[in-house]
Amino acid sequence: MSDTLCTVRENIARSGPINPMSRLTENCIQPPATLNDHLRSIQKFGVRLRFRRNEPIFDGGDPVDRVYKILSGTVRLCRHMADGRRHVIDFLLAGDLMGFAEFSDPLAAAEAVTEVTLIAYPRSCLDRLARENPMVHAQLVCHLTETLVTAQQQLFVLSCQNAKERIASFLLRLAHRLNVRPGDRLNLTMSRQDIADHMGLTIETVCRAFSALKAEGFLLISNPHQLILGHACTAIPRGRELDSHVS
Repeated sequence: MSDTLCTVRENIARSGPINPMSRLTENCIQPPATLNDHLRSIQKFGVRLRFRRNEPIFDGGDPVDRVYKILSGTVRLCRHMADGRRHVIDFLLAGDLMGFAEFSDPLAAAEAVTEVTLIAYPRSCLDRLARENPMVHAQLVCHLTETLVTAQQQLFVLSCQNAKERIASFLLRLAHRLNVRPGDRLNLTMSRQDIADHMGLTIETVCRAFSALKAEGFLLISNPHQLILGHACTAIPRGRELDSHVS
């Protein structure tokens, strides 16, 4: 037994001190590449474009021949009716992708809410990349699935929540996307009219909802462009509906 212990000690002395983290590092699985990571392989085919505030990026009748990655700014996806009414489908932020519709014509128009910088990739390049790399194809499916889940959640909000709850849901989702915590400042790049058209409300009802949420402590500071979320904003506030019609 003593000879065995001596042999072990000699081996440890020759190999040096044991670092328990070294083996963990060796066995650590690298995070999988994201869709944005794969887009770098077709970076040379991308074109950087800039748009002014409220400038259209593409229209509902334009052909679907490009995929876009937003580098900075906020984009709204919307549909316009013949009588001038508008529905804002969603707001896209820096890092988001758009233009993945499989139809011959997109169903929505994209407009710059703020000054926007993006990269436009030829759709044919992305299609070829997806055919050659199964991982890219799988991530495209995941991206489209996430878009569908977001649309389903929005349908739930519009059909089951009152005006105040809709605005609270919108702010919570935006804060989550921007990694803003209670007590931090949340920048609102979209107008109250944009929010109203997104949540199926009138601008007057949106303003009343903001005032009600501030009175309840859900918001600490509320102005047209910035607000601070209260520490009670981790859940949708319940209670009496606003003294107005929803729309």
